[in-house]
Amino acid sequence: MSHEAADLDLTRWIRAGDRVLWGQGSAEPLALIGRLIEQRAALSGVRVFLTISFSDLLRPVHGDHIRFEALGGLGRTAQLAKAGLTDVYPTHFGAFCRDLAAGRFAFDVFMVQLAGPDADGRYSLATDHGFALDAIRRARVVIAEVNAAAPFIAGTATVGAEDVDAMIRTARPLPEMPLAVPDAVDRAIAGHVLPFVEDGTTIELGVGAVPSAILEGLAGHRDLGIHTGMMTDAVIDLMERGAVTNARKPIDTGVTVATALFGSQRLYRAAPGLPIRLVPSSYALDVGTMARLDRFVAINSAIEADLTGQVNAEYAGGRYVGAPGGHVDFMRGARAAARGRSIVAMRARAAGGQPRIVAALAGAPVTCARTDVDTVVTEYGAAELIGKTLSQRIGAMIAIAHPDDREALAREARAIAGQGRRG
Repeated sequence: MSHEAADLDLTRWIRAGDRVLWGQGSAEPLALIGRLIEQRAALSGVRVFLTISFSDLLRPVHGDHIRFEALGGLGRTAQLAKAGLTDVYPTHFGAFCRDLAAGRFAFDVFMVQLAGPDADGRYSLATDHGFALDAIRRARVVIAEVNAAAPFIAGTATVGAEDVDAMIRTARPLPEMPLAVPDAVDRAIAGHVLPFVEDGTTIELGVGAVPSAILEGLAGHRDLGIHTGMMTDAVIDLMERGAVTNARKPIDTGVTVATALFGSQRLYRAAPGLPIRLVPSSYALDVGTMARLDRFVAINSAIEADLTGQVNAEYAGGRYVGAPGGHVDFMRGARAAARGRSIVAMRARAAGGQPRIVAALAGAPVTCARTDVDTVVTEYGAAELIGKTLSQRIGAMIAIAHPDDREALAREARAIAGQGRRG
């Protein structure tokens, strides 16, 4: 049933106490979110579950009638976390998607952005195929915003009108995620990552200034492959330069694989004409899938790491500013590949001068256990932790800390280095 956006009465579909989920990032159905905000008093008690957002539609003032739940503080959802309004659901993104598909993550309403229809009357999940198809299958109610500006990317499946309970049609630009511009420090970090990436390597990268610097540095490589979650404009640049061909991938040969497009209008316009396949997270984040990639390097960022290798990638300044996301999924997938490597790339100090290599993660969650962490890189070098004892790890981590932090870390490290010893 098709409606005009302004005429859609959500009280017909959403009940008090319902948990509402929607697409993330570039796939946010903004017109539907706007209607929910406008009608929130009538929907009082509704719970909204957030993943990552690029828009400013949701604000702390909307907590008067909406309860917010979230994977963390990703993107613009950080302002809700800062206001103390989000109840965090701590999980790896792969586990979240598996739980959703299996019915272990309970929700009621799914709001989705679609593209199309095509000549057969089918609709595409457009720019994010991560969990959308499973959410459509599991939701009690599916409300779709068919956006004429969204690219039709078929992926592994399309959606029929019979899969949707209510539908509106719009024509608006997709939300954009500006490409972060790296500085000299970001490029120094990238310089220590690049030796781990040979020609023919398949890579996974997150988003931000350091990944952008790494992708810049790979421009001279050949036959790189991409198997990632969020694909940005920087990947398009490498494809156009011939550095990314995916020619040596043992699976998905010749095709860039991602779950979502997060970038500019240029990326969204170009994607349908490029050798890109958008896949569900159940495939992209599956350890068994990644193990088949052979030479696979996963590169992700972090907020801080301790001297034994534990990593916090979600919490700073007393609040959530990120989430576990697919960090651990890709880390474990890379370690399962025959010639795989997993790299955590980050600055040695935060913008305010606080150390990001710390003796212990005091008061912060452990996103990545030290038993999973392979290599940590800062602008001062790379600490390869696999096969090292606690005392050897501590030495390697101190060596990549900011020089002005090393003496204090060495003092704090003595108690840690003695763990497990007798006498």
